[in-house]
Amino acid sequence: MRVTGGEAVVRTLERLGVEVVFGIPGVHTLAIYDALYSSPIRHVLARHEQGAGFMADGYARVSGKPGVAIVITGPGVTNIATAIGEAYADSSPVVVIASNVEQAWQGQMLGHLHDCKDQLGIMRVVTKWADRARSVEDVPRLLRTAFAEAISGRRRPTHLEVPLDVLHGSGDIELAHLAPLSMERSQPRRSAIELAARMIEEAERVVLYCGGGVVASGATAELSALAERLGAAVITSLQGKGAIPEDHPRCLGNLWEPENAVERVLRESDLVIVIGSKLGAQDTANGRLPLPDRRIRIDIDAQEILRNYPPTLPIVADARETVRALLSELTSRGITKQGWPVDVLQATKREALATAWGAGQAEWLRAIRAVLPRDGILVSDMTMMAYVGNRHYPVYEPGTYLFPTGYGTLGFALPAAIGAKIARPEAAVVALVGDGGYQFTMQELATAVQFRIGIPIILFNDASYTAVKDEQARSFGGRFIAVDLVNPDFQKLAAAYGIPSEYVTSPQTLEGAIARALERDLPTLIEVPIDFPLGA
Repeated sequence: MRVTGGEAVVRTLERLGVEVVFGIPGVHTLAIYDALYSSPIRHVLARHEQGAGFMADGYARVSGKPGVAIVITGPGVTNIATAIGEAYADSSPVVVIASNVEQAWQGQMLGHLHDCKDQLGIMRVVTKWADRARSVEDVPRLLRTAFAEAISGRRRPTHLEVPLDVLHGSGDIELAHLAPLSMERSQPRRSAIELAARMIEEAERVVLYCGGGVVASGATAELSALAERLGAAVITSLQGKGAIPEDHPRCLGNLWEPENAVERVLRESDLVIVIGSKLGAQDTANGRLPLPDRRIRIDIDAQEILRNYPPTLPIVADARETVRALLSELTSRGITKQGWPVDVLQATKREALATAWGAGQAEWLRAIRAVLPRDGILVSDMTMMAYVGNRHYPVYEPGTYLFPTGYGTLGFALPAAIGAKIARPEAAVVALVGDGGYQFTMQELATAVQFRIGIPIILFNDASYTAVKDEQARSFGGRFIAVDLVNPDFQKLAAAYGIPSEYVTSPQTLEGAIARALERDLPTLIEVPIDFPLGA
């Protein structure tokens, strides 16, 4: 098949099973867009490349398939880099395809449009794999590699650069061998499973600590079975919310805080099995999480497994396959544990919820949870009410709680919710934003309107960068600077986009507003005035 480089990109995406791409066209990517004109692939037009990156990320987190973003040279790449940094930190498989100036001129800064000193170097910083197609014939092979790298091992973003001379050149390509990729699952070593079973047999009280790796591998059913067999207490990281239904009687959720009720359970345990979590500084309060000395760590990433809390037994393998193998070994040996009584764990959870940070605002999260179905998706921004949700919003299914955990990027929620809704159009999807972070990417409301994406946008408005102001109150004597905002009239702004809006002042009225919004095929802005106590 003799094609242009732009056609090679699109035909390869088709063969790889891509159904939707996110992006903004530019003169440097028109060869790709011209090929998209006759393609069944759906293109979703963002309003900023950062928004396109977040949309692809939200799509990936919900669908389990790579999200694809197409951007131009130079500013398109630097604009999307923030969103890709978030995807990298949170292990989300996003594939970025970008153009560049002709290969003969790269890196020379001769004044060509969108010149960038080291564009590929920029993307290598925030991706798992990045490369450049140097000929049309390179495109199918490298693009397939980009997808394979994105979903193999630890899932993370990748990048392929296709320079202008390649996009507009022509060459012969072979696509018959290309097909949609499936995730290959690494198996645990038999000897490691036997050692793990022996450690469990010697233990009295086991804690399962679960991270995003459980969600990514789809190990929810196996995790629940393991918890029940061992009488274990299950604690999750923030990324691990949804690894087990939070109404499971053995689940304590993401409720650990120093010296609270959950900490008592940890101190009573004599073995922890950490599954798919890096035990990062934010989740462990910089290493204050009191894990027992005997630790089994299961992780897909060999580099991650030795960081933070060295394991007694490391198992580098897929979470679901490892837990399955462990269950089989325990069953064959007849190993079960009494562990903690369920009523003790439930009392512990109630006590932890009552004392957890943000308990005074938890009723707002209960209102959202009351109206969303169990498989409804809440996409949160970096904002105070979302931080309350990290503790107080129960999650029942994997992939239904999206939060920019690692990089902590403001502006994530709205575009990521758009991507999530496109991935699962039948699901109820809600975006939770603050007034500050919303204004980072609120232009993507135009995308939601154009493509009739029916998502409620809950805007908690206190005219402030409240998290920063709170830190100034606690640590800098209340010397507030650069944290108070002059906001637009968000109701009028919604009207300017031609979408419904509501202004609610209680959790009860919020619940009704969300229910009405979920019936629409357009976004709805729901504004909630709120005050947060500072310095608490």
